[in-house]
Amino acid sequence: MRRRGRAAWLLLLALKTFGFQEGDPEGPPGMACYQMGPSGGMNCSWPSPPGPEANTTYTLHYQSLKLIRDQSRSSQAPAGRRWVVIERGRLRHNEEYAVWVEAGGGTQIAPRLTLTLHEIVKPEPPELGLVELTPVVTVNWTNPRWPQHSPLGLACDLRYRMSGAPNWTRVHEEDMEPNSYEFSSLEPFSAYEAQIRCIPEDRKGFWSDWSPPLTFRTPEDAPQGLVDVWQAAGPPEPGQPSLLLLWKPLDPRAARGVVRGYSITFRAGSNRAESSLDAPCCRASLPASTTHVWISAKNNVGRTPPANLSLERQDLPAPTEVRAVAVQGQALWVTWDPSEDRLEPLEYLVEWAEECGSAKAATLRWVRSPAGTRSTRLTGDFRPRVPYQVRVYGLYPQGFGASAPVRAYTQEGVPSAGPQGLQDRSISKEASVISWEAIPLAQRNGHLAHYTLYLAAPTGSPRASRPIAATETTYTLQGLEPGTSYRLWMTGSTSIGEGNASTIHLFHTPDSRWEAVLAALLAVGFLLFLACIVGAVLHAKLLDLCRKVLPRWCWEKVPDPTLSRIPLHEGDGDPYRYQGPLAPGPDLEEPPLTLLDIEEPADPGTQDYSTLPQLESPLPPLPHGSGASARPEELGPSSSAREEAWEEPAPVTSGYEKHFMPTLEEVLGLA
Repeated sequence: MRRRGRAAWLLLLALKTFGFQEGDPEGPPGMACYQMGPSGGMNCSWPSPPGPEANTTYTLHYQSLKLIRDQSRSSQAPAGRRWVVIERGRLRHNEEYAVWVEAGGGTQIAPRLTLTLHEIVKPEPPELGLVELTPVVTVNWTNPRWPQHSPLGLACDLRYRMSGAPNWTRVHEEDMEPNSYEFSSLEPFSAYEAQIRCIPEDRKGFWSDWSPPLTFRTPEDAPQGLVDVWQAAGPPEPGQPSLLLLWKPLDPRAARGVVRGYSITFRAGSNRAESSLDAPCCRASLPASTTHVWISAKNNVGRTPPANLSLERQDLPAPTEVRAVAVQGQALWVTWDPSEDRLEPLEYLVEWAEECGSAKAATLRWVRSPAGTRSTRLTGDFRPRVPYQVRVYGLYPQGFGASAPVRAYTQEGVPSAGPQGLQDRSISKEASVISWEAIPLAQRNGHLAHYTLYLAAPTGSPRASRPIAATETTYTLQGLEPGTSYRLWMTGSTSIGEGNASTIHLFHTPDSRWEAVLAALLAVGFLLFLACIVGAVLHAKLLDLCRKVLPRWCWEKVPDPTLSRIPLHEGDGDPYRYQGPLAPGPDLEEPPLTLLDIEEPADPGTQDYSTLPQLESPLPPLPHGSGASARPEELGPSSSAREEAWEEPAPVTSGYEKHFMPTLEEVLGLA
């Protein structure tokens, strides 16, 4: 019986696959009638006819054919509706009926459909329930209402799937108990949903609707698999751990429960002692001298086998010729060549991170590739116009070897800024060297292909230079006009196109008249230099020439007193009366000179002063009050006049003599 039922079920499935209505093998495609349960009415539906009769009023006709042949009866549907329900009281059990539909104008929509009620019964959906939730999940169901006098029972169809999965898994009818089923191959700690439906065993009817989904979660189990662990590349930043250990969260299907934490065991330096710690997901700080790391994930049931990371050596053979290109779908295709060393790595690791990010560890991602592979596809949340740094590692039991990093973009754009810091340096009146700073990496938005320099004179239109290599930072402009002001700006280009321009830089070429001025200044300086050299060589001759050419008072060291204009003052009369120059006039006679023979004085007690020669012109007597013991009778009647003649006024100097006064060294004969 079960075999015949299964064969009929397969036939019905084939008919459904090829487009026939289930439960209506004799009727035309697109028209169907079914009974809503053993005691329900008959529901008939039909397709919409083409043409103007699509929105007309339809009438369903049905007529008894087997037991009592009678006239047809009808039921009209509202305008535009293409289904109608015939009440159960208007139908007879085990009766055969002819059913057809006519449009408002009497046009028959489809050929007549011949059927009996027991052949079009559609059971109500069963009620599905959960029996127990242990390592093995068991469900049961309650069959819908079915006539007790019916010789046929119901055949049920059970299906299940993991929550969110697109496809269902059907359970074979032979594997089910009459009203229960035991799931034995479900994933631990996973959410599932199950549904069931029924059909008469002879398959001459309709399947019931699927029952409401029954959702449940399987119990936990010990996690399996290995934790994917790696380290942050590069030296640690200030304030960050010496060694930053990173790992990925355990996959939910491998976790098989709620992961409560991660157990880390490490070995630092040459010390063979091991240390352990527990950490949450998904980073931990370790000493900088760490050489080996073991990490396991654990839940309430157990833990995973330890995953090993060796950091003992970091100079092992590394992959070469790493290339990263963008592929369709926001992904990177990375290829590499193995190292020339014969040492084969256990596996390859490809890591990538945003190159402009301040915290590289926050964006670090990696994938593993088996040994022997030469390429891999990187997928993830790549951002357009953002540079990524890609590096490939060869992993060995003793450590790893790292390749040189490469820069990659998943989607390029035009630069958002031009070169920075434009400067000029004139090398001639018709040429200048232009220098600049490269566009910042964050504003390039792609791989720079070349630079373009634009130059504009006040009276001309801008002209562009030939493409300048993206690696250059200087460019020489030729053919400029002397003494002309220019405007200069630059742009950068990627494979997408040309980007925004830099700020305008103004510069002026040197004028040609400045060259003549500069040449004249150089000539004058050269002549002065030659004059200094000639003066140093011909010093004596130049002095002799100066004595011949210049006035006497300009070069003699001792001044001529006759050239001095010192006023002489007389005591009698006007004290400020000018007496003329010191040089004697033609009418003045010089006083006679008296020669004195001064001998060495003898003993004061034996000295004879009578032998001293007598002056021809005796000295005037000492004035009164001079401190000498002179008697008034010796002064004579003209003492006052003599005093007056003795007290001469002090000479007045003009500074001319001081200029020619000999120095102390010259007086003492030292100079």
